[in-house]
Amino acid sequence: MEITYQLTADDFHRAMKAHRAQHWITRWAFRFGVAFVIFVLGLGIVALVFAPGRVSMQNLMPIFVLGAMWLILLWVTPYFSARSQLRGSPSAKSPVTLTISETGLHMRSQYVDSSMAWPTFVKWVEEKRVLALFTSPKMAIPIPKRAFDPDQLAEFRALVRRKIV
Repeated sequence: MEITYQLTADDFHRAMKAHRAQHWITRWAFRFGVAFVIFVLGLGIVALVFAPGRVSMQNLMPIFVLGAMWLILLWVTPYFSARSQLRGSPSAKSPVTLTISETGLHMRSQYVDSSMAWPTFVKWVEEKRVLALFTSPKMAIPIPKRAFDPDQLAEFRALVRRKIV
């Protein structure tokens, strides 16, 4: 089977999110951490509204500001990281033709001509719009689902399940 696609910053971002959310402990620890920071920030806002002149509130203000900044960075950083990966890699910007076979993957573009056997991949993760094939625990090759028709996608999923344990 052969598909052609061009990667976007959203593809890289979704591959990173899929990697980050693959284990339930990580997912729930992240959610509880965010909920805790939001709770603390909410308490700070309530305290500022009901006790604006207190010295203790003025002393705690830097903690609330840092918590708010951390929360913003938590959501914004992965997107900017994905965008910089795309910008910094000329080969990621060009259209890629991927040939998928029983022996592995063959990628061709203006900048790349590479073959990878299935044992190269240590894991794979599926997200709503992207399949990410990992050559190491942190390095992923995002393959957008939009490149497949429904039958090809089902065939590719079955092949990946068989080949990447």
